[in-house]
This record gives sequence, structure tokens and C-alpha cells, in this order.
Amino acid sequence: MKYFKSVFVISIVLVLSLLSFSCKTLNNKENVGADKKKPKYIFLFIGDGMGINHASLAKYFYKEKGDDISFTNFPYFGVCTTTSKNSVITDSGAAGSAIACGEKANFGSISYYPWFSKDSLPLSFAKIAHENGKKVGIITTVSLNHATPAAFYAQSSDRNLYYEIGSQLPESGFEFFGGGGLKHAKGKENTQPDLYEKAKSNNYIVSSNIKDFEKLDKKNAKYMFVNPKFGLDSDMPYFIDKKSDDGYSLAQFVKTGIKVLENPNGFFMMVEGGKIDWAAHSNDGATIVKEIYDMDLAIREAYKFYEKYPEETLIFVTADHETGGLSLGNAQMAYESNFMLLDNQKISITNFSEKIKDYKENNTKYSVDDIWKLADEYFFTETPIYTASDSTRVLEAFNYYFYEKSPTTSLEPIIIYGAENPVASIFGNIMCTKAGVGFTTWAHTAAAVPVFAVGVGADRFGGAIDNTEIKKILLELVEW
Repeated sequence: MKYFKSVFVISIVLVLSLLSFSCKTLNNKENVGADKKKPKYIFLFIGDGMGINHASLAKYFYKEKGDDISFTNFPYFGVCTTTSKNSVITDSGAAGSAIACGEKANFGSISYYPWFSKDSLPLSFAKIAHENGKKVGIITTVSLNHATPAAFYAQSSDRNLYYEIGSQLPESGFEFFGGGGLKHAKGKENTQPDLYEKAKSNNYIVSSNIKDFEKLDKKNAKYMFVNPKFGLDSDMPYFIDKKSDDGYSLAQFVKTGIKVLENPNGFFMMVEGGKIDWAAHSNDGATIVKEIYDMDLAIREAYKFYEKYPEETLIFVTADHETGGLSLGNAQMAYESNFMLLDNQKISITNFSEKIKDYKENNTKYSVDDIWKLADEYFFTETPIYTASDSTRVLEAFNYYFYEKSPTTSLEPIIIYGAENPVASIFGNIMCTKAGVGFTTWAHTAAAVPVFAVGVGADRFGGAIDNTEIKKILLELVEW
């Protein structure tokens, strides 16, 4: 892992990335009279952890594959600052709260504002929209009581109080929840009343079968449509790892959500590509670009709806914060890049970590040669050309994980390998380095994030804004 210490380098990369996006109009009719109309249908897409370089990398990657990241071609592009109330580098709880409620919140909290009086507590735009007769939908690839989606319907001093947060979901009365499930649905110790049953008692139809949503004969029903297969945190599988029997795509949840929400009074839908952030925490370039593509496929469903109602629909895409300090270029590759090398990675670093863990648990003797074979079998479609340095790093990671031998550097192992399996982390880094991708951290950064918009009022999101301005702009557009 190459660590870039110069903020000047990061600033230059940011500026160059800003210039890489096309701001051409998708359709000549799409902004005619946009400033004179109010958006009836509002889509907010949040790519959790998606910085400008994340979107750039995905665009370069898919353009080379003969495809594109469609939302990067929206006619209005801006940048958004993300600081929390008590820290420059934010988390999803505080950032989601700022987007939803229009006020800075403390790191780690969910729409929690004890410094406001009870009568003046900021409400999320979703709650205000609901009070004004619009239907509301919340969709995510992570758990529905995770930080970003929770900011739109719950309040909590601690984002990790999943049961407390999840219990507020059915109380919101929002008409549609979709994607991931509920983390700690029976409490952390699995001893409390089931939150899915609470949702049912609050008149939600809870299902993981898309056929249950094909005939919406109950016009005023509320729905919770969750994926049939979850990860350990009630999250949906990574796009790169997804198998045919792993359930539904984010696009299918958006398509179904539109079907549930469409009504004469309009709707507000928040959709989160939540695992872009998780992949970036793992410094997993291949998984990042495919998670962004997954979200883009969902955005294309919203765009189809926009094409039907171009003078009544607003779509905007942003992020809560940047994760990983991703750079398009690194010290080892200098001016060279080959982003398509990322296509040689078959599974996520997280998934490969499990393969290595299984190997350790099922064997009593370990061989580094077996690790190279595991990488060829599970991680790569085509074996990269390894350098002597690559081999040394794999061996050090192997010795650390299997025999607890410290690496030969003075850096702490957590700095070198992050939170993933050390061996899997090194193989992922080898892939990214050869592709010309770099990372500065395993955590979040304070970098500005992108904003892309199309439709009624989209021009208001061009230029530089702060995340607290999003709610204010929306309220002005709908004239509430």
C-alpha cells in the first residue's frame, strides 16, 4: 500500500476529476421550463462513501467495457461538503442527518439535535414530504436500520442502537421500505420482540417475494420488501459476488418502489448504494466500480420514470462522504493506468477473506503455495504478473495471519491491512496497484463529494453546496 501524504496531490486529483465529467444535456426537452415548475416526484440517490474519484473510476472502467455510468452524464454537476457538527471528517450518521434534516449533527448520531427546543426540532425532508401528502420510500443495499436510511425516519444519539432505530421504522408510516433487512431484528442478544412482527402489526406487508408486489390491489397498504438472502449485517450481497439465487437487484427494488409509490400527490424516494462505502473501507477497487454500476442500474429505472414525466420529476445523486481517499494514479505506476485490470477480479476482498478463513479452519498445516493457488482459483480470472515485492508482501501477510509473525515494517498491522483478512487485503492491493488505483486510508476523508442532477429544479444543484443545503433546496422547490 502506498500512502500519499500530500494534500496538494489529492487536491490536484480532485480538480482533474471534476473536469472529467460530461455535463452535456441528455435530452433537449428535459430542462425546458424546469425553473417554473415544482417537482412532484423526487428521487434522491446516495452512493455511500462515493467520492468524485470513485465515480470517475467507475465511468472510465465501464466506458472501456462499452457501457457507461449514466448519471455522470446528467446535465448538472456540483460538489458538496460533508463535515459534521463536531468533526471535519464525518460518518454516515451525521452526514445522512445533515442531508435529511438540513442541520449538522454530531458524529455517530442519527438526526439527533438536543440543542434544539422540542418545538423546533429539525424534521427530515422525508417526514415533511409525508406530512404534505407525498408517499415515501426508503431503499438500501445495507440494513434498513443502518445510518444513512435511518436518518430519514429515526432519531438516535447512537447509530449503533440498531434495535431502537429499527423500532422507529414502522412508526414512520412511510409506504415503502426495500432492500436490506433489519440488523438485530430481535435485539443484540436476540431476546426482544421481532421488529418484522412489529412492522406487520403496524399494517406493513412484509415479504421477500417479488410476486407479492406484482398485484398491488391494496391501494393504501404499506410494504417492506426485503431481499431473500442477507449477509451477517442484514445487507444485500455485493454485486461482484451476486449469484442467480441471491435475490434481487437494487434496480428491481427501485422499480417495485415506483409501482408502490406512484400516486396523484407524488412521492419522495431515497435510494442508497450502501456497500460502495464498505468496498472502499476494504480498498477494493473492483468491488467499488461494480457497486456503483449496480446503483447506476437503479438510477436508470428512475430515469425511465423521468422520461415519462420530465416536467414533474427530479433526480439527484450524491454521497454522504468520501471513503478510502481513492486516487486515480499511484506512486508505483506513475503516469500509467490500466483500470480494466480490475475486471480480472472475480469476487470481493470480503468474500476472498472468507475463503482464506475456511482454509485456515479446515487445515492444520499451512503453505503459502496453497494461498497462491487459492488466489488463482477464487480471486483472479487471469493471474497477474507478480513482482518480487508482491511475493514478499504476500509472504509477510501469510506469516502474520497464520503464524502471528509481525510484518517487517514499523507500521501497525491494522494500518497495513485494514480490517479485512491480511492475505486477501494484500491480493486486493496488488490488483489495484497494477491497475493504477491508490488509497490513502481505510476510513473516511473530508473530501467533497459529487452531485449530479436532472429534471425539475436540477439547476439548483450545480456548483458548490453543503450537505445541509439539500433539504433547504428541496423545500424551496416544492414551495413548502
